[in-house]
This record gives sequence, C-alpha cells and structure tokens, in this order.
Amino acid sequence: MKELPINADRLSGHLAAFTTVSVWSVTYISTKVLLTDFTPLEVLFIRFFIAIFVLKLISFRSVGFRKSEQLYFALAGFTGPFLYFLVENIALLYTTAVNVGIILTITPMFTAIVTNLFYKDERKLDFWFYLGFFAAVGGIVLLSVKGSANLSFNPLGDFLSVSAGIVWAVYSVFTRKINSFGYSTPAVTRRSFEYGIIYMIPLMFLTDFCIEQENLIKPLNLGNLVFLGFIASAASFTFWNYSVKKIGAVTSIIYIYITPVMSALAADFFLGEKLSLLGWIACLITTLGLFISQGGPKFILKKLTRNGGNGSSGRQNA
Repeated sequence: MKELPINADRLSGHLAAFTTVSVWSVTYISTKVLLTDFTPLEVLFIRFFIAIFVLKLISFRSVGFRKSEQLYFALAGFTGPFLYFLVENIALLYTTAVNVGIILTITPMFTAIVTNLFYKDERKLDFWFYLGFFAAVGGIVLLSVKGSANLSFNPLGDFLSVSAGIVWAVYSVFTRKINSFGYSTPAVTRRSFEYGIIYMIPLMFLTDFCIEQENLIKPLNLGNLVFLGFIASAASFTFWNYSVKKIGAVTSIIYIYITPVMSALAADFFLGEKLSLLGWIACLITTLGLFISQGGPKFILKKLTRNGGNGSSGRQNA
C-alpha cells in the first residue's frame, strides 16, 4: 500500500489548534483559585503582563511594524485578548457557567459566517460543518445539563455570552489579516497583548484595582499566574495565531467544540467531579461532532496530504 505524503503545514496547524483549545479548557481551574485573592481585572492584567514579558524574550528583536498596520493590531488587541475575556467574565455574573458553555459553542458558526464575508478562500459552511455543529452542540448540552436543573434563561447574561462569540469571530478576521503582513507569530501576538493592556488602563481607575504583594507571592497564586500568563496566554495565543495562519479561521475555531469535554475531564481528574456514564456518552458525541465538522475521515485524509488542497488558507491577503 502506497504511503500518503502528509502536508506538514496543515497537520501542524491542526495540532496547534487542538493544543490551544485543550489548554484553554482547563484555565478555569487556575482562574477559580486566583479569584479568591484577586479581582477578574487584576488576574487579566497580571496574565497579560507575564505574556508580554515572555513573548518579548522570545521575539527580542525589534520589529518595525508599519503605521498603516497599527489599526489592525489595535482592533485585534481590543476584540481578542481584551473584550472577549471581559464580556465572558461579565456574562458569568448574570448567568450560569452551563449557559455560557453551551452558548459559546455557536462561536464556530459566527466565525464561519463573518470570515466568509471577508475571505473567499475560507472554508464554506458545507454539509459536514452543519452536521458536526448540531452533533457537537447536542453533546455539549447533554454534558452540561446531565439531568440537572442548571439550565435556565437569563436574558442579560445569555445575551452577553452570544456577544462574546461574535467578538471572537471578529477577532478571527483581524488575525487573518495580520497574518498576511508576514511578521513572526510571537511578535504579532505580543503586539496584540500590548494593546490589550492599554485598554485595561481606564478600567483600573474606575475599579478598586490593587494588587497586594502578599497575595502575589503566594506559591499557589504565583504558580497559577505563571500558567495563565506563560502557557495559556503567551504560548496558546501564539499557537492559535499560527493555526489560523496555516489552516484558516473556520477550521481552527471548530476545535472549540472540544472545550467542554476537556473541561469535564479536567474537573474529573483535578477536582474529583466524576463523570457519569451519561457524561462519558456526551463527551463521545461532542468529539464525534468535532470530527464530522472537520469533514469526516476521507475529507480529513485528503486535506492532510500534500495533494489535498493548497496548504495554508490563511496566507492570502484580504
């Protein structure tokens, strides 16, 4: 049997997306620990500060970003690192985590619609996309509810959750545009985080922002902050931008379906929140939805081989 040549660029893009979403799936554990001693804004600021420091070490050479490109970096920093997390955190104040988790699974649909408006080479909303979408959403609803009464209608919080999904879709458009500029991924990610911190400054004066040193140096807090700043921000956002560059925004965002599954597995392992048989079935259905959304076995095999497509769909200009 002849061995099929693998398209390394596309494979690395899929691996980067899967790795990123897997990391983001468990960040709520670290955030939950930190919110005992810090406010959400303080956690976000420290997280971004660490990320910028790490990315500066990685891409230590000065990058001459052109003035005409700054608007895209500013918009990416506003929609992605800043506004998305801010809206999501506020939503959690008005609705349940179950609702947020379910509603945010429509993010791939928003992303597909928005990016298709601006990029003709992005993946279209085909039969496989829709079938996988409904399978994944069904699995996530089953995983989130599991026969409990946690699902309820909370107008403001649910609306904010939908808004967060739209914000991330817009961020994906800006990311694709920025990737066409030809800069290194760490440098691009760092600049977005720098703008994200700038947007936080006004909120610092409007809130009781005050990072206590004794809380900062606690080993448990320090460890979780390093994880959020280095792994979940600097590394993961770099991987995400790389994934969008290699396989496109729509194909990358589909991996968001795996978030509730990874979160449930992390809660089972770290917090002792054991999954029931129904929970394991829901995880399987959701994972199957992810697989189907990527096009099914034959489609995926074709896409991963060198003869199956043109490689990166994120290299073209808008």
